[in-house]
Amino acid sequence: MKFLSGFLSVSFLLVAASGWLFAEEAAPASDAATLVNLTRQDHRGDVHQIATNSRKAVRVFVFMTGECPVSRTYFPVLNDLYREWGKNEIEIQLLGIWADVTQTPQDVAGMVKEFSLEFPVLMDRDASLGNALQPTTVPEVFVFNQHGEIAYRGRIDDRFLQLGSRKPVATEETLKQAVEKVAAGLPVVESVTKPVGCYYELPPMPSLEEATLTFNRDIAPILNANCVVCHREGEVGPFTLTSYLDAAKRARQIARVVDSKLMPPWKAAQVHGEFEGQRTLSDREIETLKAWAKSERAEGDPADLPPLPTFAADWVLGEPDLVLEMQEDFDVPAGGVDIFRNFVIPYDIPEDKLVATIEFKPGDASVVHHSILYLDDSGKSRSKDKASPGPGYSTFGGPGFVPSGSIGGWSPGKTPRPLPDGLGRKMPRGADLVMQIHYHPNGKATKDRSKVGIYFVDKPKNEAFAVWTSSFDLDIPPGEKNYQATASYKLPAEVTLLSCIPHMHLLGQQMKATAYLPDGSSKVLIDVPQWDFNWQDEYMLADPLQLPAGTKIEVVAIYDNSADNPTNPSSPPQRVTFGEETTDEMLYCFFLVAAKEKSAINVVEGDSFTQEVLRRAAHRLKMIGR
Repeated sequence: MKFLSGFLSVSFLLVAASGWLFAEEAAPASDAATLVNLTRQDHRGDVHQIATNSRKAVRVFVFMTGECPVSRTYFPVLNDLYREWGKNEIEIQLLGIWADVTQTPQDVAGMVKEFSLEFPVLMDRDASLGNALQPTTVPEVFVFNQHGEIAYRGRIDDRFLQLGSRKPVATEETLKQAVEKVAAGLPVVESVTKPVGCYYELPPMPSLEEATLTFNRDIAPILNANCVVCHREGEVGPFTLTSYLDAAKRARQIARVVDSKLMPPWKAAQVHGEFEGQRTLSDREIETLKAWAKSERAEGDPADLPPLPTFAADWVLGEPDLVLEMQEDFDVPAGGVDIFRNFVIPYDIPEDKLVATIEFKPGDASVVHHSILYLDDSGKSRSKDKASPGPGYSTFGGPGFVPSGSIGGWSPGKTPRPLPDGLGRKMPRGADLVMQIHYHPNGKATKDRSKVGIYFVDKPKNEAFAVWTSSFDLDIPPGEKNYQATASYKLPAEVTLLSCIPHMHLLGQQMKATAYLPDGSSKVLIDVPQWDFNWQDEYMLADPLQLPAGTKIEVVAIYDNSADNPTNPSSPPQRVTFGEETTDEMLYCFFLVAAKEKSAINVVEGDSFTQEVLRRAAHRLKMIGR
């Protein structure tokens, strides 16, 4: 067995050498036990996100080890549950959490193979999950509902009610019954039971300054779980982070960009678990990267190195229902300003469809920064394309026409996730797809021919559609560092909020959208404290939010038109108003929603569009009056 570098005391080594201590008594469930937003690799190298909210109806975490005899007894039981829950229409996730932090990834993978475990087993070598959930015993299970609340913790069944005494057959399937209750939305009568097994124990953990940090043990797990999805061969990251030398020669730069929150690219306020696919590092992970950069950057024991994450060689969700590709290559120059290009792609489907999700594949990931996929049933994009030389046509910000819809977008690291509950975005028959791509020249001339795989809803139940609020009354004086603008929209019917898409240009600094409900309460929908035009994204709520009729959505945006703004397109600063060009500004916030009643879709969509028309008309009259 390989032990932790630099922080195992002699006393702990003596305890570990004599085997696991056994636990009969479990401490009361702690109010402090809670999920944290982090990513972890399992024994195979696959990456799993842990967050407060989830679309999964139930999540089950089992702290386990291969050395505790009681824990081993339950391996076949957990395999059976994993197979049974995998066939259930209600999504139930089972994850093992390896409780022995002294064992290497190779040790764990060996034990998983030895005991034929079929479910993912997560590594927790810095004990982040252990410290957050505070288990007392191995094995001990935690059952979470969609909101990240502990619905049950304790034993798996009543096979062991006392240490040293074992029933031939369990007479109460405690965990299974708890999961069934949570899946049905019902409370678990006995939400805390006493687990019997081995004590969950951690070695003394000194400060990061005192610890001997190594790449293999401490740094590689962070990079694998959060960075290599983009920083690997053939992907959008400008360099790879898949080896020791990759990280060692860039350690100070890595520490710098994670400390400033420039990387991983995630601009929404770091509210744990609020959005799906949240790309954030914990404070300890950031401090670990910084501490290693200041040290001698040791590589460490090869046995400590976790496997590289595995990525799908082709389509993540399998063969798409429809693949649409740019009709010809686009030449991206070696240098110059960033390029926003719109490519019109006709498609032919026999009838209107609902799109569950899309998977975008850049032709050359090294220059494709992000993409937004618009729909056009007006023919205006075709006219613009025809009038522009070369493939596609250029715009800044929007696509240059009022879209009839959108089927989503892509940014680096984004994983395709189907909309929940049979929902989908409408893709009408007879329209065009307009693939807007932001190109970032990287010093070498290249060609791009991107494509998108489209997945239709198998059993469509309802349509997801967009509402938005905007302001055209922007008039930002030169030199103004803190210009504030607001926009609002009042919902005419109840909707379920699925995602938020903020939008500003280069002067934008902050944006916050808040829902004010009819009962007087309020809820922040999204908060972007450091807006960056280069990292636009669609923020999908992990837990869709019900907004009743009469809810007022208010958006507050801050702009900086001073010379101190490094992205100000004008030098010296000039007066800026609303517009489509690089030197203009915008205030938009789009919201993907669904309505329980199909009749409400036209009501809400029509009202949102009407309000937009009225705002534009009022703006035009105001400009004429000037």
